[in-house]
Amino acid sequence: MKLTRIFSALCLICFFSVSFAFSQDKGKDKKFKQKAVVVKANVAVLDKDGKLANDIKLENFKVFEDGVEQKLTYFAQKEPILNLVLVFDNTGSMRKNLDEIYKISSVFGDLFLSDKNEVSVVRFVGSDTIEITQEWTSSKKNVKEGIDNMYVEGGQSAILDAVYLSAETVLAREKEIKSKRYAILLISDGEERDSYYNFEQTTALFNGTDLQVFLLSFAETAPKDKKDARIFSHLLTLETGGTVYLMPKKFTQTDIIDNLKKIAGELRSQYIVGYISTNQNRDGSTRKLTVQITDGEKGEKRQGIIRESFVVPKE
Repeated sequence: MKLTRIFSALCLICFFSVSFAFSQDKGKDKKFKQKAVVVKANVAVLDKDGKLANDIKLENFKVFEDGVEQKLTYFAQKEPILNLVLVFDNTGSMRKNLDEIYKISSVFGDLFLSDKNEVSVVRFVGSDTIEITQEWTSSKKNVKEGIDNMYVEGGQSAILDAVYLSAETVLAREKEIKSKRYAILLISDGEERDSYYNFEQTTALFNGTDLQVFLLSFAETAPKDKKDARIFSHLLTLETGGTVYLMPKKFTQTDIIDNLKKIAGELRSQYIVGYISTNQNRDGSTRKLTVQITDGEKGEKRQGIIRESFVVPKE
């Protein structure tokens, strides 16, 4: 099920149920234009008994970036039902990383499938090799097989094209029920080399949506430019409202599982909040996030859980 630039919209409807039509000049401008630093974050709220609290309003949240309270401009509450696309980079530079992932492939189903959750699996290399290895399923066995059936091959990595097509697929599905959680989990070293769609075109798909990209990034193992791979990883997740989890250069299977558990925790959060940062400097520093939840009407104590930090890469 290969998706290529020259495939017709009909082929893509068969494989992705979305349109992948191109215009003559779409994708010529590869330069990314810096925008305002807008942050989205998932927040889980627990009551005094440690159970999920589902009666929290926007005015109950206080979010702080490096200790400075931020004015929240976005708020959404989500059902604990997840539709997740697992997007795997199958280029040669990911060979050793994927070897470790194959050994723990059952973990993906264990962590992300429960109740009414559904997962699909996509592998990609270049723009001419973006394939669904598992259609939407709630079967852990099917997810494992979808991952186990992947294979590495040569080609120039087209991360943005894979994300673009996956986003179109999910957004088409999202029209059915708005309150569900929809997300993309990208597993890659972050070396974007030869996509048709550029950064702005790809991230523009996420504007006005709750769709987020989470990235398990192996940038430290990128063969050409680890710095660029890290910057790409941070930018892609910042602009799509998700989170990047950077793997160390020398990692274990336990490291992979621990980061996948953190991503699963974010995806179980009931709330998404957003704000325009008071710090618009793109200085590459790590910014700490904290959240406070006001007491209930009867003084009930609630605890908010938010990701620890994020990075805004240098210009």
